[in-house]
Amino acid sequence: MYFKSLDYPVIVIDNDYESPRIGGILIRALVEELRSNDQRVLCGLNLDDARAGARTYVAASAVLISIDGSEEVDGEFQRLTAFLREQSARRANLPVFLYGERRTIEKVPSKLLKYIHGFIFLFEDTKSFISRQVMRAAEDYMKNLLPPFFKALIHHAAESNYSWHTPGHAGGVAFTKSPVGRAFHQFYGENTLRSDLSISVPELGSLLDHTGPIKDAENEAARNFGADHTFFVTNGTSTANKIVWHGTVARGDVVFVDRNCHKSLLHALIMTGAVPVYFTPSRNAHGIIGPISLDQFTPESLQQRIAANPLASKAYKAGSKPRIAVVTNSTYDGLCYNAEKIADEIGSAVDFLHFDEAWYAYAAFHPFYENHYGMAKGKPREQDAIIFTTHSTHKLLAAFSQASMIHVRNSAQRNLDAERFNESFMMHTSTSPHYGVIAACDVASKMMEGDAGRSLVQEMHDEAIAFRRAMLHVRDDLGRDDWWFSVWQPTQVERSLDKGDTPAPMVAKREEWYLQPDAHWHGFENLVDDYVLIDPIKVTLLTPGLAMDGSMGKLGIPAAVLSKFLWGRGITVEKTNLYSVLFLFSMGITKGKWSTLVTELMAFKELYDRNAPLSQALPTLAADYPNAYAGWGLRDLCDALHAFNQEFAVAKVMREMYVDLPTPVMTPADAYNHLVKGEIERVDIEQVSGRIAATMLVPYPPGIPTIMPGERFGDSDEPIIQSLRIAREQNARFPGFESDVHGLIIENAGDVTSYKVEVLKA
Repeated sequence: MYFKSLDYPVIVIDNDYESPRIGGILIRALVEELRSNDQRVLCGLNLDDARAGARTYVAASAVLISIDGSEEVDGEFQRLTAFLREQSARRANLPVFLYGERRTIEKVPSKLLKYIHGFIFLFEDTKSFISRQVMRAAEDYMKNLLPPFFKALIHHAAESNYSWHTPGHAGGVAFTKSPVGRAFHQFYGENTLRSDLSISVPELGSLLDHTGPIKDAENEAARNFGADHTFFVTNGTSTANKIVWHGTVARGDVVFVDRNCHKSLLHALIMTGAVPVYFTPSRNAHGIIGPISLDQFTPESLQQRIAANPLASKAYKAGSKPRIAVVTNSTYDGLCYNAEKIADEIGSAVDFLHFDEAWYAYAAFHPFYENHYGMAKGKPREQDAIIFTTHSTHKLLAAFSQASMIHVRNSAQRNLDAERFNESFMMHTSTSPHYGVIAACDVASKMMEGDAGRSLVQEMHDEAIAFRRAMLHVRDDLGRDDWWFSVWQPTQVERSLDKGDTPAPMVAKREEWYLQPDAHWHGFENLVDDYVLIDPIKVTLLTPGLAMDGSMGKLGIPAAVLSKFLWGRGITVEKTNLYSVLFLFSMGITKGKWSTLVTELMAFKELYDRNAPLSQALPTLAADYPNAYAGWGLRDLCDALHAFNQEFAVAKVMREMYVDLPTPVMTPADAYNHLVKGEIERVDIEQVSGRIAATMLVPYPPGIPTIMPGERFGDSDEPIIQSLRIAREQNARFPGFESDVHGLIIENAGDVTSYKVEVLKA
């Protein structure tokens, strides 16, 4: 069979496998019979071995378990039942056979039977007959294990067909004709190259036309994610967002956009020629992005915002309604909206509601996130608005980079015209898609199917909660008079987690993760009950130096220093704010990884407390800039950066530059037309006041535009322009800690460095 190339052995669990008695002789004979039929067998394991390796070794096609003597050992059947119950969540339908003497089998408790495929009577049936029974069950399991497209792809690769079509490497053969090509072939391997195909293979179906196994895979994904339609996207959610917008928005349409949205949606504004009106999320003193208040989604609020917008008020036609509204869910810092409340609030005020859930593809598979994701799996449909969600499958599920999906949920009154929408899909999709990425979408969906999905997400929760608890325990051990990193989380969660060694699933109920109105810990205003909860797997650490009320402490450790330290120790954080860092607890995070993180955080503290030389604490920085930091220690560097942040009120400026939006003078599309025609000029940041931006300015962090093309810069002392001056000053004072602002152009002419932005010609 085509799946024989996969390493999925039959596993034998037997304490007495090597026994010289008849039971040991018979099971070894059965193993030899299986092996003579080219079936790989892994044997010699006991139940403790199987339990220990169960999470990491999941590749089995069948399991044979000896129960001889189990009835004589207290609790042995109960242990076996618990083990199989746990494994069935991750390996549904894996065939499990019990074997032993008939008198033992007759005493198997009924609770165990639900996890059993059958019984093997080694003393009665021939080894040839038994092996065929086991192999048939293993083959059936493997046939049903693989999802539609991946199964077809493996089958095609296994047939070793001659390739007379693109791609030109013809299954990897071309690479073997060159020394460097041979290295490429060896690195990626035979299967990767054999499965790199083109649309000339009809039995695999078409991504553009949604036929064959690709259609079957998309339909299966739609069922798993709770959608009516699912589209696999092979070049990332940046493209998925553009597909959604090009398929729903026409030039001149009024649209509502989360100001904190990903830049791909701002590119969609340019491409479609839409007229944007922005939702304005909140921010706390740490620069952590907060939610859009629920009252902004009411039809009355939408109309008020249109009327207040100089461009939208002209473009909006009486009797019409905004075409689409987009919300980033969850936020970059892990705040998850109650999507059903948003949909109910906005009602029929828009035609389409789009949740950009690039970092949130796992939400449909765990009850913790119920009501808080766009597809609302199993819930009643919205009356009017068709709902889209876009997922970066590769970000927090298991898939190749650029593997993404678009999910669509019809409303009670309207269905998506899939054929018409597909015109947009084809506009943005290559006619030579990467089949490995399609297979990755297919496999990622299958991995999350049924109880397995919940189990995988629960494991992410368990590791994240264990890390949160470990951080609290370190704080308790150090004592309140010493400093340590704080975890940004609800006070009630902290109380629950700080209760000794209670197993993670038993603490911190879902309601404890909500952002309660007026609670001090989160620093946001204008919240309502049961609206936003914090995702346990997105862990924000707060470094000393900045309080939630915006006041600066005497001791300060800017997060950029910590991030640079961790990077030098082989740990890369997801996001660095002024005094906070974000860590993602994905499926790939293990206890070993987060324990190492805790150890390195403690190492940073030890180096800071003794003001260790930078040559020891940050050796790369010290080597790259020996003159700038000569004689400095780690605490000296932190103190200097902290003093800089105080001198320039950096936290205040970073927060305020997102509060009052610049005035729009023309749409992003019209401004882009001027850019393409070269009707722009670069001006120094000191001369930018009153000019119209030609490109967006995006500071990292947080990666959110401060000004959009077509918007006018304000007075010279406004926060946006102040932030550019801060970037210039920080770059000059602290080499190695340069500000990253996309759209800010740095020009060097001899000893003179200029900071400029592109604006429309006056």
